[in-house]
Amino acid sequence: MGIYVTMRMDENENSAFVKSIKTNRRFIRPCPGTPQHVCCGYQIIDFARGCDIGCSYCILSTYFGSEAPAFYGEWERLFAQLDEFLEKSRGLVRFGTGEFTDSLLFEKSYPLYNRLIPYFSRRTDSVIEIKTKTTNIESLLEIEDHDNTITAWSLNSKYIAETEEGRAAPIHRRIEAARAAQDAGYRLAFHFDPIILYEGWENGYRETIDMLFRSVDPKNIVYVSMGTLRFPPKMKASIRKLASGEFIRGKDGKLRYFRPLRTRAYNTIKSYLSEAVDDSRLYLCMESPTVWEDVFGTVMTSHGLRKRLDRACFSKFSRLEEKKGLR
Repeated sequence: MGIYVTMRMDENENSAFVKSIKTNRRFIRPCPGTPQHVCCGYQIIDFARGCDIGCSYCILSTYFGSEAPAFYGEWERLFAQLDEFLEKSRGLVRFGTGEFTDSLLFEKSYPLYNRLIPYFSRRTDSVIEIKTKTTNIESLLEIEDHDNTITAWSLNSKYIAETEEGRAAPIHRRIEAARAAQDAGYRLAFHFDPIILYEGWENGYRETIDMLFRSVDPKNIVYVSMGTLRFPPKMKASIRKLASGEFIRGKDGKLRYFRPLRTRAYNTIKSYLSEAVDDSRLYLCMESPTVWEDVFGTVMTSHGLRKRLDRACFSKFSRLEEKKGLR
């Protein structure tokens, strides 16, 4: 009998109720990726679903509708499944908790990472990435044994953060939290996703990236991703302001900017990032091999991207071992 917790949040307080349901859910599952696009190959620790932050472009609303965010509090089963999965795995495994929720949405009321982070710190074959738009890192700063953990923030321009990202922390607060995590010894990652085109977007992203590199040391960054706005056609009416430009239906059925627009956006933001981070630590999220070639001059495959990110992790975490080889 599993524990299923639902929570609805506002700016002032958290409220929750708990009910037991029968479940045989699997906590570990591969990132679903995007058909015919390059995938990074990371594994999802699917401990929760939904998010109440309220970003206008959030695709989770198409999965879960208006349901309150929920998580599954069956921690012993989660760790047993992690043991089983890693026993059978070859090579480095990169895990993430921020695919179907914000990784730190529940952390103040229902802490998980005081167990999950030390678990990965003791291993030599895996890393965990915790991705958020919040500043809920107080409990993480108290964990001393945190090797093999990447604290990551989704970033955008100040304008998009203020107009489209609901109750997410302001950009400067997210960067301040990243600085605090860095000072506590954590490695970092950042995700510029979705990149949204509007009048003056170039200066908006330039401002965020300049602020970022004034605050954190690029040597502590494991990798940085970029992805442009994409969404199922049924979301177009609800994000009419953002979807007013030229879009095409991609091979995955989602609407995307035309390839030249995506390429220009990536090359512009990559030029800003490359002033502090070498290209080997930059990547595109859910993009086609042709756009990869436009931006990086190479035709990337999913296998090649997995190797690229594995190498980035090996370069930042001394406890990891390459004895099983790259996948």
